[in-house]
Amino acid sequence: MATTIAAQLEAVKSFAQSSDSQPLKRPFTRPSILFDPKVAADIDIQTIWSIALQGLEFLISSDERFKNYKNDLFSHRSIELDRELMGIEENNQINVSISSYLRLLSGYFVLPSSTKTLEYLIRRYKVHVYNTEDLILCALPYHDTHAFVRMVHILDTRNTKWAFLDGVKESGAPPPRKVIVQQCIQDKGIIDVLCSYASPTKKFQPSKNVISFCTAVFIEVLGTVTMVDDDLVKRILPFVISGLQPGIQGVSDHKAASLMIIGLLGNKVVLAPKLLNSLIRSIAEIARDEAKELTNLQWFRLSLIALINIIQSQKIDILPMKALEILKEIRNLAEILLELSKEFNIDRFLFILLESLIDCSWSNEHSQQALISIIEKVPMKNSVHYVVSKTLLSCVKLSQKKDNSISSVSGGWPNNILIAVNKKYPSELRGAVHQFLQDNKVHSRKDDSVYKILCKMSDGNLACLAPSIGFLKY
Repeated sequence: MATTIAAQLEAVKSFAQSSDSQPLKRPFTRPSILFDPKVAADIDIQTIWSIALQGLEFLISSDERFKNYKNDLFSHRSIELDRELMGIEENNQINVSISSYLRLLSGYFVLPSSTKTLEYLIRRYKVHVYNTEDLILCALPYHDTHAFVRMVHILDTRNTKWAFLDGVKESGAPPPRKVIVQQCIQDKGIIDVLCSYASPTKKFQPSKNVISFCTAVFIEVLGTVTMVDDDLVKRILPFVISGLQPGIQGVSDHKAASLMIIGLLGNKVVLAPKLLNSLIRSIAEIARDEAKELTNLQWFRLSLIALINIIQSQKIDILPMKALEILKEIRNLAEILLELSKEFNIDRFLFILLESLIDCSWSNEHSQQALISIIEKVPMKNSVHYVVSKTLLSCVKLSQKKDNSISSVSGGWPNNILIAVNKKYPSELRGAVHQFLQDNKVHSRKDDSVYKILCKMSDGNLACLAPSIGFLKY
């Protein structure tokens, strides 16, 4: 017995000596983004909480919204909290608070004060375990920083959509944006997550950094893929539409992002008619609202350019009626189009706009006034033939209706339009009328509606038409 006890004591002594002489191969550590894991293991929760409060106070001085979390996630009673011993409902409430805090923090992630508060969330709430995606989304706009690398190192992203970030742990280097772009192309579920994260809600507006990052990713995705299919458009669309919504404060960056993405979509894919009409109307509303406020003419200009671009790049023959009504509300539209025509080729847009206005001029005085203003101020020599023939053809069709007499059709709106054309393009007008007569095979029959309409015009203010129709009188 004595021998056995002596042997056990010797074994204990040998183990103790071995422990003193050889360091442990796997020292006790704690996940940390503020300290070395070994150092973090020796720092108590009270100290971590005090450090977090210092960081939180600085954040509050920058953004008062952080104050809401002082008596919540960072309250003194939270020091004793252990969420692993709490029920589902309590944990759900904690998750809501953590998610909203991290969304707010996404605008300040690289600040040292942010790191201090995150350290407490990691230690006390184990956000790196239970709120992994929220943490990744908070940090992802800063993927090119070492702060992001430190964050990824404490996450377990295996068997998740974020598994591609494991490469960061191996290399220790911040991943370039193209890595994220390629992953979005391979797994479009990431696009859904980014769209949701960057879209405003009633309670929260994403930071500029988040919007800028997501915009860059979406634009590079659209620019990288060989073909933009309907599935990709549908996934990015919620982000685009949310940026076009009126009445949301502080969304200028999102608005710019939406306009850029729409421009790229317009050049890469044929949009569905219903979607196209909706986008045209939304952009027209932005242009009108910016024109009314007159606080930033650059925004008005950008929105109008975006509208022109999507109309010229898509298969559209006439403007949606609601969009046309909105455009007519813009003061000095003709003068603005004149300036843009000096910098860009807007011929196709003008062509479509003119056709849309002609179709409404017979029944809407505002359309007629807008049309005449554009004819008088915006160079449209290449469109004269079409404007004249379209106007005359509309007269003919209206005169053939039972409830329209030739006198009511030939007078008024068509006269005003053709008079405006004659003032700037007299020779082009005569040529257009002559061509119209030939195309419609008008001969000397006195009962021909075209003949009667033109004669009515030539007897009034449009005597300039007489040479073109004179041969019909004999």
